[in-house]
Amino acid sequence: MPKPNRRTTQSRSASARRWENATIPSPPDFPNDEYHVDVDNLKLNFMEKLTLPNIEDLAEMCRLKCNTKYLSVLLYMSLRYFKINWHDIDVYLKSIGFMTAETSHKWADIFLDGDHKEFTHDSRGGKHSDSFYDIYPEIEVDGKAFVVEKCSQKSGEFKAMDLARFINEKYCELNDIDEQVSGGYIRSERSCQLDLRRWGAKFEANAQRPYFEGHERDDVVKHRNEFINYFLEHKDFYHTITDGETPAWSLPVRSPQRIIICK
Repeated sequence: MPKPNRRTTQSRSASARRWENATIPSPPDFPNDEYHVDVDNLKLNFMEKLTLPNIEDLAEMCRLKCNTKYLSVLLYMSLRYFKINWHDIDVYLKSIGFMTAETSHKWADIFLDGDHKEFTHDSRGGKHSDSFYDIYPEIEVDGKAFVVEKCSQKSGEFKAMDLARFINEKYCELNDIDEQVSGGYIRSERSCQLDLRRWGAKFEANAQRPYFEGHERDDVVKHRNEFINYFLEHKDFYHTITDGETPAWSLPVRSPQRIIICK
């Protein structure tokens, strides 16, 4: 080992003098049988929420931040460490959009052999370009409004794919593109699921239907009813639209006329 230079020697000496009189308190002496966590008594129903769609969403978030190869190899090696069947690992990795078990095994071999240069070759990790909504913020605003409207309905038929179709329509309309030849959705269903989570939506265990937490609280329902009833009682002051296949404007019949401004 080469002899340390003068600056390194001075730094080590200063550090030694700084800590020579310091005292580190001892940790409390807890008996081992009293230090434990009873997982079965935790209030969070973890296993009920541990569904494949939730894991897929988390995997997609990880891919946005880290190289897929690293994530696949880490997960593959971890599952093999716990002696999970190779075929089951392969099915699981494919289901969440990671590399196959065969490819992950190949890269795990390279990593374990110590060939760091080959393992990290072309591993850029993460996506550093502007996000879709950085470029189209108006589509994000429209998408949020669309989600709130659909989640407030009782039908329970709204899915992330509905949001993907809506965003695709807005994108084609904004860029004057024929939707039939646009080459598929501009934003995938899985990306739209992440959008829903980011906008505050929750997912029920039944069919992963999205909803907004607290939308059925008593105070929320009361305020919503008061808001709607006010406009129903004063509808003669506002411009309204008729129902039917050919809606038309209905002019106010009472004065003063009022306008609703949304922002």
